[in-house]
Amino acid sequence: MARLAIAPVRDLMKENGAKLVAKDAVMKLVEYLEGRIEEVTMKAVGLAKHAGRKKVMMSDVTLAIK
Repeated sequence: MARLAIAPVRDLMKENGAKLVAKDAVMKLVEYLEGRIEEVTMKAVGLAKHAGRKKVMMSDVTLAIK
């Protein structure tokens, strides 16, 4: 089950040129985005722990994305 809201993802797709978007296409993109969020979050948590912190900071997320 998707944890991200579907409507905003569909809106972003439309804002970027998609005139019509099938629900399964939106769901596939949501699935991909949720996976990327999980990957980046795990890396950011590791960076925060390495720095001796419990709080994940923007700098951790920035480094995790790179």
